[in-house]
Amino acid sequence: GVRTKGEGECDPRGWCAAIAFAFLALALVRLGIPGKPYFDETHYVPAAQKLLGLIPANREHPLFAKEVIAASISLLGNHALAWRLPSALAGAFGLFAFGRLVWHVSHRRPATIFALLLLATTFLWFVQSRIAMLDVFTATLAIVGLWQFTATLHEEHKRARARFALAGTAMGLAMASKWSAVPLAIMPGLAFLAL
Repeated sequence: GVRTKGEGECDPRGWCAAIAFAFLALALVRLGIPGKPYFDETHYVPAAQKLLGLIPANREHPLFAKEVIAASISLLGNHALAWRLPSALAGAFGLFAFGRLVWHVSHRRPATIFALLLLATTFLWFVQSRIAMLDVFTATLAIVGLWQFTATLHEEHKRARARFALAGTAMGLAMASKWSAVPLAIMPGLAFLAL
């Protein structure tokens, strides 16, 4: 692990990555089954397919997550594995980002690893990472935004500015995936106000 300035505990970055990769490997098992849309995929997969023809669909939600699913269909073909692969990748990266967020908030190695394991074994996170829906993209991007924001509190000025830009970009993309991210996007501003 990497020791942080002023802290006695090692940064468990390697553990975060290992748990995220193990989660991804498990999420990929039989990802293409069933071979037809199920649950809310019946809304989002057709919407992504229509986007490929530049036909707007499912207008109650913003475009970004549907565009990611559409890009995967365009690259890999119109089948279940292509619809769901972006969700699996987003779920694994969101898990890693959650570990980094907890580390930057707590600077406690055991707390970080334990929190990461709790999320990794949460049924809802696992299911959302295996279905072509918008929620895992929204959650992952919001977590990335919060991770980058909390990391700025311990960074030098130049790196902090870059992290602020990443935090804003991630939060913007979370809102561009689903409107439910809007309340999370105001949290960094409220935190600054409180500080």
